[in-house]
Amino acid sequence: MINQLNFRQLGSGKDIIILHGLLGSLDNWISVAHKLASNYKITILDLPNHGKSYHSDLFSYKEMADVLNNFIEKKNILNPTIIGHSMGGKVALQYAELFPKSISQLVVVDVFNKEYDTKRFAHIFKAISVISSSKFNSRKEANDLIKEIVVSEGERNFVLKNLKRNEDGFSWYPNVDLLNKSIFEISSKIHLTSKVDISTLFIKGQNSNYIMNEDIDGLPNLFSNFKVIEVPNSGHWVHAENPSAFISTIENFI
Repeated sequence: MINQLNFRQLGSGKDIIILHGLLGSLDNWISVAHKLASNYKITILDLPNHGKSYHSDLFSYKEMADVLNNFIEKKNILNPTIIGHSMGGKVALQYAELFPKSISQLVVVDVFNKEYDTKRFAHIFKAISVISSSKFNSRKEANDLIKEIVVSEGERNFVLKNLKRNEDGFSWYPNVDLLNKSIFEISSKIHLTSKVDISTLFIKGQNSNYIMNEDIDGLPNLFSNFKVIEVPNSGHWVHAENPSAFISTIENFI
């Protein structure tokens, strides 16, 4: 099927949709989804060109928002809370811009609506390029190939999680060539034509530099109903680094 999204649903109650970040997948959110599913109906999905969802020839936040809206309508999901992390946060903002009456609340996790320096992703795509052009027989060997490029073990594991084994060796789940050449589009800001009136929560990782104080100072110009919560002892991957505080923050907001 064209534009098919891989997804999982857990629990029952008020609908929450969770959108992962660049080179992520629904697998990154399974633990959080299980915990939230005790009180809510959780939908986690692979965005286009990620995980097991379809690949396209163009990266577009508008396309992703349109596809998400078709998915929501097809699954009869009514007025969900949408949680978006990093790139997924920008998808959520684009969705709120295009379909404001179809969403009840917005949670933007450790990203701001601004243009980011593409260099912050350079080491990740360099590691992907090295893996793509090398011969290896295991994830451990792939890990060894990129140790000096991606120093953080957590980041290396994040990259290696995108490898899938097949009869010829390994290939990538995400559309890495498209994502690499689309890094300027991925890093760009969402064009908001008017103030966002939807109740919005910004979650910032204490040790992250994705949201700066000057960004927060400008929020009243863009959002009419918002709050910002900083989660302690966490960086950009807030949900993985301090899941208990992250989940309680979400539940208190909803």
